[in-house]
Amino acid sequence: MIATLPTRSEPQQAPVAEKRTETSHRLLIYLAGPFTHPDPIQNTHAVIKIADALLEAGFAPLVPHLTLAWHLVSPKPYTTWLAYDRHLLSRCDVLLRVPGYSHGATQECTFADELGIPVIRPRSAGPADCVAALVSHFSN
Repeated sequence: MIATLPTRSEPQQAPVAEKRTETSHRLLIYLAGPFTHPDPIQNTHAVIKIADALLEAGFAPLVPHLTLAWHLVSPKPYTTWLAYDRHLLSRCDVLLRVPGYSHGATQECTFADELGIPVIRPRSAGPADCVAALVSHFSN
């Protein structure tokens, strides 16, 4: 007698249209801001504070700065990270341009414009101003 292994059935995935409903969809917000200067760790910390405020306000923030941890384990050229970030950005609903000098964030704004993704520019890099800018944009 040959023993047969039980087959493992994969859970059925609901179609995307059924999963993404008006009440369950959180807007995906790409956070573009200073990373390299003056310090990647300080800048990442600041953007995480903004992301926390956005999450609490009901948005789904995407924080490209978190690739810092990945880069520490497996360094990649700057151009690789820019291409990766563009790939992520192309799936977002809006780009929030955190104030401060950043050549990369400026390029991301240009790319968002080319894709027709709205670019929101808050008055300051303060978490409350960032939330207010998004709320104002989406309430109009």
